[in-house]
Amino acid sequence: MFDFHDVIRVMDIDFIYFDLILAAIWIILLLVRKRFKALLFGLFGYAVIFFTDDIIWYTLKGTRHIEGPIGPHLFLAYFSFTYGMIMFSYAPIMFDKSISKIEKGLWSTLLWGGWMLIAAMSQWIHWNDAEMSIYREMSGNRIGQILMIAVGYGMLLVLKAFRWKFMENIPWWYFAFLFGVGIFIHFSMESTLMIAGIRPLNWSVMIFNSFLEFNTGIPYLFLMWIFVNLKEYKVAKELVIDTADVEIQVNQDSIPRQ
Repeated sequence: MFDFHDVIRVMDIDFIYFDLILAAIWIILLLVRKRFKALLFGLFGYAVIFFTDDIIWYTLKGTRHIEGPIGPHLFLAYFSFTYGMIMFSYAPIMFDKSISKIEKGLWSTLLWGGWMLIAAMSQWIHWNDAEMSIYREMSGNRIGQILMIAVGYGMLLVLKAFRWKFMENIPWWYFAFLFGVGIFIHFSMESTLMIAGIRPLNWSVMIFNSFLEFNTGIPYLFLMWIFVNLKEYKVAKELVIDTADVEIQVNQDSIPRQ
């Protein structure tokens, strides 16, 4: 019997094939659109998720459980790559002020729609119906997630309140936008898995994961984004004009020329 502390999914092997195809399409589009920074964030996300899933949860803590025909380390290498790449590269696209709202909307559509499509195709197309199951015990991690969110967003608010020069132009409402991005990213994954039956229908898991999972990292990713784009966030110094010099210049211009 699973509760909101346990996160489980059961997928056919062909879901993995479709998931890899979607990740490949996503990477190609990043390259075509020259979203190289977003791609680097995606690779960083792959490393973070693989280290967390394989090294910490599976190997050290033993809270990640995997059953099926694919070995656990190979499966986690795939699992970390597809979700790490897509989620962590999507976030900086939302941060990027140079990207239009239309393009951001298209990326958002691809995020949810792509995951929904591959989950449905796995149910419709019987390419390989051998099953993999994966779940993790989260009873000891929920408090840690809440603390990470509180520290991350608290740090952003403190930097804003103390007028850190790289955050002076960021409006207060933007932090709610960041939180919304974190919710949308994980809700897109949770909802599509549940609709397709890969994740058992459990509203508490949907709510807790959507609010907590990716928002543990959004504040830190946004700070990373600022540091790799310092020129865009630095407040331009105002041109200070010496009024005495202006008065002298005005007086000189008012003298009749002989």
